[in-house]
Formats: sequence, C-alpha cells, structure tokens
Amino acid sequence: MLPAHPFGPPLVATLSADGDQVTLQWVAAEDDWVSLGEHVGAFDVPGADALTGAELLARSPGVTDYLLEHLTVAQDGAACAGRVDAVDPLGEGARLVFDCAAPVADVELTVSALTDLNESYRTVVSTEGSDAQTLFTADEPTRPWDFAAGDGTSSALPLLVAAGLLLLVGAVAGVFWWRRTAAKAPQPAPAVTGP
Repeated sequence: MLPAHPFGPPLVATLSADGDQVTLQWVAAEDDWVSLGEHVGAFDVPGADALTGAELLARSPGVTDYLLEHLTVAQDGAACAGRVDAVDPLGEGARLVFDCAAPVADVELTVSALTDLNESYRTVVSTEGSDAQTLFTADEPTRPWDFAAGDGTSSALPLLVAAGLLLLVGAVAGVFWWRRTAAKAPQPAPAVTGP
C-alpha cells in the first residue's frame, strides 16, 4: 500500500457554475486515491484481480457515495442534487455535478474529503478562471461561495474591509486634528521668580 500524504501538497478542487448547475472537479494524488479506495472497500470485490486499481475506483459505488457525502453544494439552505459524472484517479480526478433549484450566484460549499481519514488533509478550491483560492480544512469544511467574487469569502468581506479603512482614516484625521489644535492652544507664560 502506498502511504497517503496529508502533510504534502493540498488536494485541489475547481468550481464552475452554469445556470442552475455547479460542477466541481476534485483532484487527489494517486496514493490518496488508494487510501480512499481502501477506506470504502473499493478493492475488496469479486473479480478485483482482473481490473486495475483505477478501474476499481471508477466502478466503486463506495467511492461515489463517499464523494457525494464529502463534496456537497447547498443553495439557500437546501442541498443541490449531486451526481458523480466521472472518476479518473490517474487523470482529471472526480467530476461532480450539482443541480440547484435556481440560477447560481452563491452557494454553501462543503469540501471534507479525506479529512475523516486524517484531519491534516486540506483542499485548495478555486473558481474556474479565477486566481483566488480558498483553503478548506477539517476545522473549516463548509464556507459560503460567491461565484461573482470567485472565491469562498463572504459577500460581507468587502464591506468589512471598507469599514476598517474608514476607521483607520478617521483615527489618522483625529490624531492630526488633535496635534494641530494642541499646537495652536495658548501656552502658559513662563513662571517669574523673585529678585
């Protein structure tokens, strides 16, 4: 058995949206696929000797069920129906498609694959065509995903950044005003001592 490497490079997932459909491409290293297959019993089936490991993984209902349990999309609190379109461990990974109730602008994304095997696993997720990346971990497996922003940041983030900048500008202006006022204030006359 090849050792899995939860401490190595993170797993990768890419999202795209088209109308009411979300597609997620999940890519893992070969040894991580082996660990997943062993975890769900993909290699312990009749006739396993006649097939390659990749073929066993691609045909395994356990792998499909696992992926649909650990890679999910929800819209307005309701789960989007998912299906696994392809499993290609030696190539493009797994492609999952989720059908949502309405055209997709933002969703709630869960990426927890392999974190039940080892909590050190993490997945870097990005939107197709965007450079922004968001890290999903065992501690934070679910995040809001804004397709317009291209990442898993909350839509409130730009407002928080703007509010922080306004507070900073206000503080700097306040200090400047205080120093200027203090400089203009009449200074007490020097004390006069006796002859």
